[in-house]
Amino acid sequence: MAFKKHRANAALLRKVVLRANTSLLIFTVMLFQFSALLLLTFKTDPIDTQALILAVALPVGTYLVTSILPRIWPIDRALLTLTLFLCSLGIVTLKDIARSPITPRNQAIFVLTGIFAMVAGIVFIRRLRSWEKWTPWLMGLTLLAVASPLVLGSWQGGAKNWIKLGENFSVQPSEFGKVALIVILASSFTRHAGWKSMLITLAFSACCCGLLLIERDLGALLLYFLLTVFLFYVATSNLYLTLAGLGAGAASAVVAYYLFDHVRTRVEIWQNPWADPQDKGYQIVQALIAIGSGGAFGMGLGLGMPRNIPLYHSDFIFAAVSEEFGWIFAVCVLAVYVLIIMRGVSVAMSARTSFHAMTAFGVVAMIGLQTLVIVGGVIKLIPLTGVTLPFVCSGGSSMVACMGMMGMLLGISSINAQDEIEDLHKLEWREAMRE
Repeated sequence: MAFKKHRANAALLRKVVLRANTSLLIFTVMLFQFSALLLLTFKTDPIDTQALILAVALPVGTYLVTSILPRIWPIDRALLTLTLFLCSLGIVTLKDIARSPITPRNQAIFVLTGIFAMVAGIVFIRRLRSWEKWTPWLMGLTLLAVASPLVLGSWQGGAKNWIKLGENFSVQPSEFGKVALIVILASSFTRHAGWKSMLITLAFSACCCGLLLIERDLGALLLYFLLTVFLFYVATSNLYLTLAGLGAGAASAVVAYYLFDHVRTRVEIWQNPWADPQDKGYQIVQALIAIGSGGAFGMGLGLGMPRNIPLYHSDFIFAAVSEEFGWIFAVCVLAVYVLIIMRGVSVAMSARTSFHAMTAFGVVAMIGLQTLVIVGGVIKLIPLTGVTLPFVCSGGSSMVACMGMMGMLLGISSINAQDEIEDLHKLEWREAMRE
């Protein structure tokens, strides 16, 4: 009896400590939101009403989301809070540097829409424990969605990957295709799936990559390819076939280098952006100058010249964050992504079904690869490709897709928690029966 009482007290103590740590994390995020936006409120004369509204709305929204959702499902509160911090960082940065108040307003709307998408992801993954019978239909819809810009889209920035639905509203189908690809791969690469199912899925992924190549959406193509290779290795542990796939991808990249002028241009810019700092290398040069001028502690909110960076609201928002907040804060932001990935891997390892494990690994891989590709391109570690920084960049398609993926991950974490509770109840029942 003493042993059981000690074990119950230890479990209660761990729960209290975890709740205290999560509460401190939530309070820190709310403090960042309030203080940053309050500073922007009094930056102008007269005061910025929009910033004042956001200074109240963001902390209140964070508190409500982190309080209500865990009461409905036993989801990972730390994972949820870190995600909301990244979303709020994007709103704060855009509120400071955007040329129009419409941009931060739209971003706040996108985040709110993304929260609904996250809830939908939680419900989806909890209701449907497998997707095998729906996979062929989902493949067809995904191919139609990825191919739709070829017919309905227009060329923007050298790629044909956007569909304009209104005067100021566009959709990028390849962003939603990422979510569908994760589900398709997770369903087809489960333990009981045979090689026939895997080959069909690999052919489907190759078709998606081919369509993205025609649209010249190289960033999405790279993410689709790397995600497929990663999940194939996780499912099969076949190192030789995985290396063969990576080799085929590398060979395709070499062929693309000689076939497409824009690929050669990006490689040349990566090698030496200073050779043409006013034209081809302008984006990278301005990003590097912004990161360098920010120093360790940054220029401060409202200071510096982040608007000189082309696409500062999307592709190069990490450079704007580095200039305003400093490289120490920027490294901390990357650490947040690392924490999300680590907790996501923990969720995947704790999953009881292969479908849930593969889905969690897919979400983690997509978020990690997307962050690596865009940050690596901005700091000139790798050639730049046009992808968004998850949860931070401006854009509705990316925000809704990323929040939907995070919802699936949170849903799997809630299923794991319920399974552990059921196991504990069974253990207690067995011990009671023995007594």
